[in-house]
Amino acid sequence: MPRRRPPAETRTWSALTTAVVLVALMALALPGATSAAGSVPPEPDPALVRALLSEEIPPLVPFAPRTGPATGGQGLTPAQREELTARIGALSDEYDADFGVAVQDLRTGATFSHNAHQQFPTASTVKLTILAMLLLRAQEEGRDLTEAERAQVSVMIRYSDNEVTDGLYSRIGFTDGFVHGSEVLGFTGTDPHPRGVWGATMTTAADQVRLLRALYCEESPLSQESRDYARGLMESVAPEQAWGVSAGADPDDVVGLKNGWTPRESNGGLWNVNSVGYVAGSGHEYLIAVLTDGSAGYATGVALVEELASTVTGALEEPLILEESVR
Repeated sequence: MPRRRPPAETRTWSALTTAVVLVALMALALPGATSAAGSVPPEPDPALVRALLSEEIPPLVPFAPRTGPATGGQGLTPAQREELTARIGALSDEYDADFGVAVQDLRTGATFSHNAHQQFPTASTVKLTILAMLLLRAQEEGRDLTEAERAQVSVMIRYSDNEVTDGLYSRIGFTDGFVHGSEVLGFTGTDPHPRGVWGATMTTAADQVRLLRALYCEESPLSQESRDYARGLMESVAPEQAWGVSAGADPDDVVGLKNGWTPRESNGGLWNVNSVGYVAGSGHEYLIAVLTDGSAGYATGVALVEELASTVTGALEEPLILEESVR
């Protein structure tokens, strides 16, 4: 079941007001906002589907670089993998929606995937890709992000603002710039919308894990400074947006994520709900990408994403539990 829910009552702000308030509050270094766990999520207005500003802004928290093996380590046994695949298949029947999942344990190298190369619309999860590409572009130009860019990026990632994303998408070079960034990041199944509708970008769970590796691992085209900056944003998203791949996290775990959610008119109004991110704590360190399409509503889509994330990460920890019980 979902661990975190958006509050029942929230306020919408214009993008300009949001940016002004954000910069002012960041300058005052306000403490983190109170968790919204346990409250019931409202279904976002399909005409808006945009960020909701919380009362307080959590501080940016940089973390040490993560080094993860591409292969090796202890994975699932054939029997465990077969059992997990069956459990994931049962969720497909239960929720009557399409989904793709890719998970890697950076501590052991163990992986699991399901439909990892199937394309899904990104919705707002693409904002994390846009951030990575903006940082790459700045590196290529031999400069840091400007203060204005940093203010816009913070609103885009932490509050999922759409209007600032329009401007940042143009700043990375629009569709041509996105294609270039995809090549640098090693994407193999991600295609931008031909008319530049960034939310209609198509991607795969496998490519989203590639993106996460670029943000959380040392073997990355992004500099240490760029990775620290991006992770600090992901690890301090607004509380009402801290659902998704965080579902299986323990209370003291480090969690960094970016979510996306929208009804799709071209799919009969059914919901596209995604979550990609990082979860690390005692005995585990995961990169997780869950992409879904076809849920009847927002809450149903969130529940599916969270059950997929917690089911896979829980299964990946089972071999370690068994090993420790033998000692």
